[in-house]
Amino acid sequence: MQARSTDKSRKIKGMDVMLLAISVGILFLGALLSVIFYKINSARFHGTLSILTSFISLVGIVYSLLDVLKGKETVTKISISPALESVNFDLILKADGLNMFFALFGAFVSFCVIIYATQYMEHEKEGLPRFFAFTQLFVGAYTGLVLSDNLIWSYIFFELTGLCSYQLIGFWYKRDISSFSAKKAYLMTHIAGYGFLFVVIFVSFLTRGNTIISELINYNLGKYENLILVGLLIAVIAKSVQWPLYTWIPYAMNAPTPVSALLHAACLVKAGVYLLIRFYSVTGPYSIDWKTFIAYLGMLSSLVGVLYALKQSDFKKLLAFHTVSQIGYMVSGIGIGTPIAIAAGLFHVLNHSLFKSLLFLVAGILQHATGSRDISEMGGLSKRLPKTAAVFMIGAASISGLPGFNGYVSKWMFYTASIQAGFPVIAAIGLIASTLTTISFLKVMNTAFYGKLPKKYERIDEKDYRVMIFSSGLLSVPCIVIGVFPQLVIKYLLIPALKAVNLNYGESQFQLYNYGILLKQQANYPATLMAFWAVVAVFIGFLIYVLFLKRYGSIKEAEVFTGGEAEESLNLTADDFVVEIENRMETFYKYSDPDRYFNIANKWISKAFYKSYDLCATLEKKGWSVALIIGCCVLALIIFCI
Repeated sequence: MQARSTDKSRKIKGMDVMLLAISVGILFLGALLSVIFYKINSARFHGTLSILTSFISLVGIVYSLLDVLKGKETVTKISISPALESVNFDLILKADGLNMFFALFGAFVSFCVIIYATQYMEHEKEGLPRFFAFTQLFVGAYTGLVLSDNLIWSYIFFELTGLCSYQLIGFWYKRDISSFSAKKAYLMTHIAGYGFLFVVIFVSFLTRGNTIISELINYNLGKYENLILVGLLIAVIAKSVQWPLYTWIPYAMNAPTPVSALLHAACLVKAGVYLLIRFYSVTGPYSIDWKTFIAYLGMLSSLVGVLYALKQSDFKKLLAFHTVSQIGYMVSGIGIGTPIAIAAGLFHVLNHSLFKSLLFLVAGILQHATGSRDISEMGGLSKRLPKTAAVFMIGAASISGLPGFNGYVSKWMFYTASIQAGFPVIAAIGLIASTLTTISFLKVMNTAFYGKLPKKYERIDEKDYRVMIFSSGLLSVPCIVIGVFPQLVIKYLLIPALKAVNLNYGESQFQLYNYGILLKQQANYPATLMAFWAVVAVFIGFLIYVLFLKRYGSIKEAEVFTGGEAEESLNLTADDFVVEIENRMETFYKYSDPDRYFNIANKWISKAFYKSYDLCATLEKKGWSVALIIGCCVLALIIFCI
């Protein structure tokens, strides 16, 4: 192993450089240990091992980020002697602002999810070593992908995340639906992933074997840039569940909930977004045609995703379609291409990883408590699961973009950037999608947590899910902190990330907007003004309740006003909230599902294949006559030409 570092004033100590290799390698080591001790089918044993490895990786990434913030550039290089000397197969891990941004939230979310999984998976009678081994392997592959400075290794890690996804989605492989879901997810992402392989090979050909990303910045690809972007987008659209290659993700919800939270909220679906922004520094700013295409593709995905989410009563499938919708904001922001738009996209990458993972974990708690994912079968659960309800509301407020929560900041930044860049329609679509998102989560809140509690759920005890609620609570904290203090993320994460793609955008330029205004111009006290007053209002209301209303018994329970209707009719189901939308958009739902057309194409391809096979078999049986006919044709052609 070789290590090098660059710093204007001093050299980095060897341990600092080794941290990148440790952050990735410890996860692979943990996966290996889970395989070695496969006979121990214990969630506590393998979960503790996974928590330890993920925590060490998180600490290493945080430490490396601190070096980046100090202006240091750290590179770890593992030399590999290839059979082809013209191709560089060295594993190079590099720490810059963009790498650290993606690695940091991936490490933090994986740490929280693995804590959650130790309790969620404890009732499994088999397969626990396999589950935790592939979980650690996935996190290691994702971390390697975002840290790799060699396109060849980026592709290897990219495909390794897909392979781990296949194994984790199909964890309950004895169930036909789980097996089918794993195959569908893997085939759609793997086949599309050949687009990225094409990019790697083509870039290597154009640069005569140079696949080092840091050496390709602003490389003049000339007329081949369009080909490279086409290949890249094919891989990105499938991996990051954008229209029309998103149809695998609803099926992927047949995986255990920790898998859904880690892969389909935080890491796997962000791999494509990472590649899209990383290649922005390689190709330089995209042309106006590409910007427009990518921006509208993202918003189309956002709108389609949220419309399909509205009609779901399966909580996890609802969240899956919201993943499609929310990633649309990120892709669209990168497509718009201005510094503030890319910053908005990156900010939403972070925020989505936090609140969507949180919501998936809540879905898992509800599934454990009720034995169902259908929110129409639930009701009144806030009475038995008050802490879970509180955590859910934080996540729902965040994804809906309410002031005081992290989603508000990135969405407002996105709207501002879209209008400034001359894309007002993009901003309008984004606002409509956000409004529909709010309606969707109002449906979940009223159906699952409010209303009448069914008798079969009266014995639910929240104490049985302490570990799961704790890990969900860990994810809820940054949702609030970032919402109130967005400048912390802007200063320490977004600005370094923008610099890594050659976009020098200072903190002072972010302070011009409502989402990052300074309350005191001369003091270092950053906050979102609207979020600040929202917190003040809630705090004052809480004080009034505790000091006056509750103390003196001023609160009295009254009968529910029903307006003359039977009280039972007020217990709305999930379908009641969106039945009008579904009826009016029946044609849209019927013809907008890409699987409808994939299946038609598959039938035609199958028919063509079988007909070709039959033709070949016929020709093989009658080979002498065919050869005679072809020979006569060739002879006639020769005579005619002479």
